[in-house]
Amino acid sequence: MKFCIVATLLSTLAGVSTAFAPSSLNAARTSQLEARKPFISGNWKLNPQSKTEAIELATSIASKITDASPNVDVALFVPYVFIETAMEASGGKLMVGAEGVCPEINGAFTGAVSTSMLDSLGVQWALAGHSERRVIFGESDEYINGQCRKLIQQGMSVMLCIGESEAEYEQNLAGSVCAVQLKKGLAGISKDELDRVVIA
Repeated sequence: MKFCIVATLLSTLAGVSTAFAPSSLNAARTSQLEARKPFISGNWKLNPQSKTEAIELATSIASKITDASPNVDVALFVPYVFIETAMEASGGKLMVGAEGVCPEINGAFTGAVSTSMLDSLGVQWALAGHSERRVIFGESDEYINGQCRKLIQQGMSVMLCIGESEAEYEQNLAGSVCAVQLKKGLAGISKDELDRVVIA
């Protein structure tokens, strides 16, 4: 299976990078949003199926990042077992993050991975709140908030995923659902700590 979304975005972003620029440039009135650096990321989900495929995929994506690429941050969120493989294969051209994290540091949590474990590998990013984790694994807003707070306490960064279900969308509830998820996901996180949070 080919994963070319990130590569396609990188190769086309050069032609559309002006989309991030304001229509009338006014240096004295640059907002924080306009000053933010674009962030392109991809989540491998339950893919690929082997270490060999992971090396091929990470190498292929990293090869699309050149000196001529636009000034953007690029990250791959990969299954735990492929984190070190993806880091080595990408050669430092992009960030490699985890697809999730346990909000506990140690104890009887079979199969869980803590922030300190990830940090010891050099991982600086993890996802929290992905819709599949909310729906399939039953992760609550409180659990997701615990993930966010634990990542920030560890000195790491989090991509907090928010979003409505298809049924909520059809009922015109997208705005309210996202507002609740955002408020609950960021509870207890200070304004100063928000520089380590990305909302997806």
